[in-house]
Amino acid sequence: MALLEVHNLVKAFGGLKANDDVSFTVDKGELLGLIGPNGAGKTTLFNCIAGMFPPTSGRIVFAGEDVTALGAPEMARRGLARTFQVYVAAGDLNVLENVMVGCFMRTRSQSQAKAKAEGILDDLGLGGLKLNLVSELPVAAQKRVTMATALATSPRLLLLDEVAAGLNPSEIEDIMAGIRHIHSDLGITVMLIEHVMELVMNISQRVIVLDYGKKIAEGLPRDVARNPLVIK
Repeated sequence: MALLEVHNLVKAFGGLKANDDVSFTVDKGELLGLIGPNGAGKTTLFNCIAGMFPPTSGRIVFAGEDVTALGAPEMARRGLARTFQVYVAAGDLNVLENVMVGCFMRTRSQSQAKAKAEGILDDLGLGGLKLNLVSELPVAAQKRVTMATALATSPRLLLLDEVAAGLNPSEIEDIMAGIRHIHSDLGITVMLIEHVMELVMNISQRVIVLDYGKKIAEGLPRDVARNPLVIK
């Protein structure tokens, strides 16, 4: 069953089509990878899906509802969360408080938000850092905190934008384990943008490739990796 449907999506900035007639689906329970060179339109596509950019044309359907015209707050309330390439902590809040911000999507109770945030941090192995300022943490820990904050909104679909960027091999392994846990153990559908091919090819069940805004390939990771257009 498709949780997300993207139909003939176009996003143009003036005469430039960042996304050009892109169509695909994401099934409930799937882990889908989105790859392509810099400037291919990957993050723009995420921004359209998440309600941050209105598509120029095309349709976006989430959980059976046409959400093309909805903004980011409405999409978040419907169960879509996303991370960003660069995580910006909320002012001088510590790790726990940052994750609590996500919890307030579903509750107005500070005690409930605190308990939920602590549970998420413990689940992701971040409980020992909860009183640290995010800005004081290593990049790898910051990436995991942004995932925790997104999870705090109780998403049905989690969009991860280059969570492995700038990490060393050991840190990439940790991030991979975290994504697998979110997908397999927590049962959350995941779509991720990634340039680290070791990660995307090892954990994705299916891969989509964008180039110059167009979808040029889609399929199993091993098949996509052998596609002449992708190799080129």
